Amino acid sequence: MKIKKTLADKIDRKLCMIESGATIRDAAKKMTGMNTGSLMVVEKDNAEELKFAGIITRSDIVRAVSMEGSNPDTDKVDDFMTRRMIVAAEDDDVEYIMNVMVRHNISYLPVIEGKTISGVISRADILESLNVERDIELHWLSDYTGVSRKNEVY
Repeated sequence: MKIKKTLADKIDRKLCMIESGATIRDAAKKMTGMNTGSLMVVEKDNAEELKFAGIITRSDIVRAVSMEGSNPDTDKVDDFMTRRMIVAAEDDDVEYIMNVMVRHNISYLPVIEGKTISGVISRADILESLNVERDIELHWLSDYTGVSRKNEVY
């Protein structure tokens, strides 16, 4: 299965963003309000076009507030975001991307289409899509073999 399908199956596919220079508290409030675990950090240039500067995640927020002398009202997302992002292409296989995320300990991965970011995929999104795919395979196999799965416990 391709990442494009997993991204399309997400209930809320909206790209969640925050401007560079925002505080850690602003990011935490926005993540909570949008029910997301990551925000793309954007900069606006003179033409009002968005430029992606990085990504900030829940774990970055936790790291920021747990540091000695931290102040979420003055600390900026720019100081804790990931600037050199690993990205996925929409045509990448889900299992390959899951392996990349595990190998690099990444929970959220921007997905690109052409030269733009079309969404962010999480480990949970990938696990859900793999689980659905396996369930469909098991259902098909049980129909094919004639073995009922009604009494199975998961």
